[in-house]
Amino acid sequence: MQLKKLTIYYEDSKQSCQMLAEEFGKYENVECKKASDYEEQRIIFTDKEKIGLIFESENGKVPDSISNVIQKIVADKEETHMICVTGGRKEFKALHSAKTDMEQRGLKVQNIYTKYLFQKHKVKMETAAGQIISDLEAKKENLFPKETYQDHSKKELRKYLRRELREYGKYSRKQRASKRGKIYASEYEDDHCRYLSGDGKAQGDRQNYSKRDY
Repeated sequence: MQLKKLTIYYEDSKQSCQMLAEEFGKYENVECKKASDYEEQRIIFTDKEKIGLIFESENGKVPDSISNVIQKIVADKEETHMICVTGGRKEFKALHSAKTDMEQRGLKVQNIYTKYLFQKHKVKMETAAGQIISDLEAKKENLFPKETYQDHSKKELRKYLRRELREYGKYSRKQRASKRGKIYASEYEDDHCRYLSGDGKAQGDRQNYSKRDY
């Protein structure tokens, strides 16, 4: 199925966002716009297309330029939309915040992506746009595990969470080695607990997540 028109608003001050937007721009029916161009605009009108947001997390917060787009955009509430976080500290917290803000505007977000998820599935940033386009064309949802597994048993969900936490542990150790040491890695793992629960809150330590009722 050919992709319906997709308009992407990206954080143009970050190189990772610029690079991904450039890759998206190579696809038919995709238009990429700098979020900073809309800082002074009171209302952002769209024409029943899918909306995509690309940004880096600012220590768990959504950049002002992207928040501005979310608050001012008038988009199709029957359509589903996409968010991609290309890195930064506490990327899942920022992702959850942006998704919540979109949904408070009545906009459904059915496809979410982060740098960690790309690395987990061995998707390079230069091919990430193609993967996302393929998901959108196939109407393949990519949601928080709590949403994905809501119709499964608690046993199945716990099994998935244990496996996912092991994988994220490997990722966080690499972050610890390349960034700021043990504290930084711990923050990443706590952030991932928010991602697993899908509620944006770190409830208890990460060891208890495999036993928690969701």
